[in-house]
Amino acid sequence: MRRLVLLCSAFAFLCTGGAADAQPQPANAAKRAVGAKKGAAAAAVPADTRPRYKRDDTPATVVAAPPAAAPKRRTVRRPTGYSAEREMAARGDKAGPRDVAACAQVKDHDAAVAGCTRVIEDGKQKPKSRAAAYYNRGNAHAANGDQAGAIADYDAAIKLEPKNARAFNNRGTARSDRGEFDAAIEDFGTAIKHDARLASAYFNRANAYGAKGEAERAISDYTTAIKYNRRNVNAYIARGALYLAGGAGAKAQADMKLAARLERRNAYAVLWQDIAERRGKQKGVLAGGKGLKDVEMKGWPAPLLSMFAGELKPDGALIAADDPNPALKEAHTCEANFYGGQYLLIQNSRDEAVKLFQSAAKECPRGFLEGIAATAELKGMGEKL
Repeated sequence: MRRLVLLCSAFAFLCTGGAADAQPQPANAAKRAVGAKKGAAAAAVPADTRPRYKRDDTPATVVAAPPAAAPKRRTVRRPTGYSAEREMAARGDKAGPRDVAACAQVKDHDAAVAGCTRVIEDGKQKPKSRAAAYYNRGNAHAANGDQAGAIADYDAAIKLEPKNARAFNNRGTARSDRGEFDAAIEDFGTAIKHDARLASAYFNRANAYGAKGEAERAISDYTTAIKYNRRNVNAYIARGALYLAGGAGAKAQADMKLAARLERRNAYAVLWQDIAERRGKQKGVLAGGKGLKDVEMKGWPAPLLSMFAGELKPDGALIAADDPNPALKEAHTCEANFYGGQYLLIQNSRDEAVKLFQSAAKECPRGFLEGIAATAELKGMGEKL
């Protein structure tokens, strides 16, 4: 989730209020953390390894047209030894309705790749249908972590449809995943040129600017993204994080409060609201556990909320971050380090906060907001990155 600029200085005395003095960790805190992990396993939710606040690229409803219906013919007697498979082979690779349906869905990525490939290789398909298939297959490759394959398919889609704003937008996200931020920003700009109201392109470009440390440009793009999609909770949170790092505490609080109001069950929105309030020397929404009533407390990020509710310490959150899925472990550890740093900063444990921010800045997966914000905090505190 990179770097930010325009940071506030001397966080050590700006961010000390609003939190209770350190208390002994309750005996049931570790049990709750373990229970949260067990709850996650029991839910059997598919692993989502994508950065939480980075992407806003839900595929558009682009469906490849099915092949034209074959003309009706009189029933003929099949020769001895007839095989449907041999007849299909003789006709060549033609995409059927099932292939088109597989290409259009977004849940089974491998099936989407297979279905879209059939559509692409069907010489009877029109260019518009093949462009849609390339676009959808690119989305499936990206979801599978194959950014090179995704970029190649978006290239093909753009060649067939040079003004396809969403193809430029999604190619930009794939390039961002590879750390190619300048090329990604160019793609997002082209997407905006072809569709000036495409909120996700502004959002994604803001993330790329944030990764480069260009906070002013990032905030400007988040603001435009919100203009065209006022319910984009991620944009409010990301903009609020930059405001907070830049010392604009009141603006940060306003963004986080609105994000939490839009999605009261969004654990991250509630968590950020609490952080912004406590950094502003106010009583946080999670103080005493009051803000937990609407939030699901099974699985991740429940340990992070328990930490700010006073039931867990940063080291306990790090223990709870463990996961048999390496990608999830990396993501959870990134977040445990960053939010643990926020917790310690609020508790006025500056040196310990710096250590956790340094870990988050170094180890968070590319594109995570927590990594960007950790770098921002370090810059504002005058610490080495």
